[in-house]
Amino acid sequence: MGVMIKEIRLRNYRSYKSADINLSDNCVLIGANNVGKTTLLQAVQLAFIRGIRVSDEDIYVESNEVLPRNRKAIIDVLLCPTEKNDEETYEFDEKWLDHLGELRSEDPVTLNQFFAMRVLISFNPLKGEYDIEKKALIDWPASEAVETYKDYKRSRITEKVLQALPVFYMDAKRDISVEMKDRNSYWGRLVRDVGLDSDEIENIEDTLDRINNEITMKSPILKHLTDNLSKISRTVNTQDSSIKINPVSRKVRDLNRGIDLTFKDDYSERFPISSHGMGTRSWITFLTVVAYISWRTDEMSKEEVPYHPIILLEEPEAHLHPQAQRKIYQQINSLSGQKIVSTHSPMIVGQVDIKNIRHISKVNGFSSINSVNIDNLDQKELRKIKLEIFKSRGDLLFANAMILCEGETEEQALPAFFREYFGCEAFEAGINIISVGGSGEKYQPFLRIAKDLKIKAYVFSDGEEQTVRSLEKVIEKVYGKEEGQAIRPRVKFLPDGNDFEKYLIETGYNKEVSLAMDEIQGEGFLDRYIELKDKSATKPRKTKEICGKCNQNIFKSSSRDYSDEEGRKQALLDCIHDNKTAYSSIIADVIIENREVDRIPPMIEELLMNINDDLKIKEAEEVTNIKWHSL
Repeated sequence: MGVMIKEIRLRNYRSYKSADINLSDNCVLIGANNVGKTTLLQAVQLAFIRGIRVSDEDIYVESNEVLPRNRKAIIDVLLCPTEKNDEETYEFDEKWLDHLGELRSEDPVTLNQFFAMRVLISFNPLKGEYDIEKKALIDWPASEAVETYKDYKRSRITEKVLQALPVFYMDAKRDISVEMKDRNSYWGRLVRDVGLDSDEIENIEDTLDRINNEITMKSPILKHLTDNLSKISRTVNTQDSSIKINPVSRKVRDLNRGIDLTFKDDYSERFPISSHGMGTRSWITFLTVVAYISWRTDEMSKEEVPYHPIILLEEPEAHLHPQAQRKIYQQINSLSGQKIVSTHSPMIVGQVDIKNIRHISKVNGFSSINSVNIDNLDQKELRKIKLEIFKSRGDLLFANAMILCEGETEEQALPAFFREYFGCEAFEAGINIISVGGSGEKYQPFLRIAKDLKIKAYVFSDGEEQTVRSLEKVIEKVYGKEEGQAIRPRVKFLPDGNDFEKYLIETGYNKEVSLAMDEIQGEGFLDRYIELKDKSATKPRKTKEICGKCNQNIFKSSSRDYSDEEGRKQALLDCIHDNKTAYSSIIADVIIENREVDRIPPMIEELLMNINDDLKIKEAEEVTNIKWHSL
């Protein structure tokens, strides 16, 4: 039977004013830069490693607030057994029971056992620094009662207790060529003692001595140098003094200082590891830690003592190409122990089970942690989220906000209008613009992720009656009635039942749309299109009429009529639909380049204004200047 850190609670620690995180065996932290992922990993280190110092910067402080000296930071950790006994309660096995002793607690209702530890950080005015106390909690209090709860066990949390829960931390700057020079690194700890008995060491050191003598005697340069250096005996005036040059280490205990790594593939010569790229060096550092953890785990298993490694890994994707990123995550998964990994890699996120993802965000200096509520999802929804977001649009999970639209025209046009309005790219503001590839239920996986991970979602949708009805149904299903009503201002339906292309024509962008078609197909294309297609039959369309024989809707064709001004508009619209792929990529640029006023269509401008109101991408004065400039 094993154990697992089930939950960590943070209060007033760095950017976490109040946050609870439920963990799994393979927990992956995602989020933008500087939102609190590293802080969470460092909180785990602080809980289990002694000797870490704390300063004012580690205590949460509000913007423009002077840090009160009586403010305390709290890190609570809940360790639980992972398997049930015959009575269907979670119980520590004998090794962990003996190890924890009186530190073990039991839930009075469920009878499940647990070990709850508190790290209490408080300022000591006499020492002028922060004290760190580690205490065992009698109970695991409700989240809202954490800061007022003070019922502690009398038994102390000793170093021996924490040794069974070792933390292995790898930051993003790992480099084996640096690790090999550090005696206290994981590499240094592994090679410091090569595990030989005294007789073997004596024989090997005799051999090393002979090798040194042979190299020195056969090298004219080294022999000459030895002879000259031996003159030191005359200088220091001692009879028994001598000096020797040792080309290789003479003592087994010193072998780690001279160990070198070389690497070659099928097509290159063998080179020292320091001559290889950072990707290879980073990966070998990781594999060294893997070797150290497996070695320690085997040692502890032989001694039959409890041992639960906690592995903290920052950005395993650093310096690695996409295929290597996928491979290294498989290797991480194979590690024994509990893993907490922070990443910015969509490649890694695409491999992670949704239940193991923890999304960290920061708003107004306050970090929060969220996850996808899989209890509300059936297998079909889970599969859609996995395929349509995690595997193909993983970068969406790192966004501050998302703009969802129906088709490729909007997906390609909106970034240009965004740039015109804000003066920056959408991605610079942390916003993803995504076509969901349809209407109604196509929005559901994206809105589900937005809701659960607290990512702001904006929708720019066609206005057809069925489209509006189906999207409103999805919004209510995902957000519920009350919250669904609250986000309605962020959902823009095009008026009068229009799709995007028809909306542009109806709001006076005919000229620019026609110019876009000329740019794609050549000048005068619309006239040629009208000449070719006028009076021809349209594709059969579904009507409300029902066939008396088969009881199905009847499809009818009609004759195109491009003879008047309205007919010319319809011809332009038909022309767009026939050339949508090429047209989508340029229409926004054509509008912006050829318009002095209304360079952004009104509904899109309204959407962008709402985004700015929420996210404050530009200050109000800057937005006013942009609007006056467009007039």
